[in-house]
Amino acid sequence: MVGKIALHLILFLFGCFDFGTTIVTIDNFALNKECDANTPMVVPNFKANWFKATEYCHYLNRDLVVMTSAEKQEITGKVLEGTDKFGDNSFWIGGSDLAELGNFHWHSTGRRFMWYNWNELLPIPVATDGRQDYRCVLLSNQSEAGGFKWSLVNCWDEYYFVCETAIYS
Repeated sequence: MVGKIALHLILFLFGCFDFGTTIVTIDNFALNKECDANTPMVVPNFKANWFKATEYCHYLNRDLVVMTSAEKQEITGKVLEGTDKFGDNSFWIGGSDLAELGNFHWHSTGRRFMWYNWNELLPIPVATDGRQDYRCVLLSNQSEAGGFKWSLVNCWDEYYFVCETAIYS
């Protein structure tokens, strides 16, 4: 009994309860809370800079989503469409070139981008383009560019973000 009370107190203190947010899973698009351990992908109900988004995903024992294929991006897009944040919003994903300008890696795995989906309507990122804080990858629904596309933006700007179950393989 004491253990059960302690667990509820911990959940209360650390905010692991429903504030009216809707989180969609990728398995069957059932509605779950972001704290549910079996929810593979969540979209928290607040905006944050890339660093805070990464930190919050880690708090949930997750990582910012890693896009390794067109199929993975399509699944993520379907999750986003199922949220109230879909509209004109953009979302942080787990890629950047923070460690080395022009050399893009996934933060959670350390792996280089093998697949990418840059927005061709924006300048393609290159190592000598003089960017400073424009080093973090943003996923945006760009209907004029053919669906979800990536762009580089200032890592300190605030956007919604997508966390997924940690994938350390």
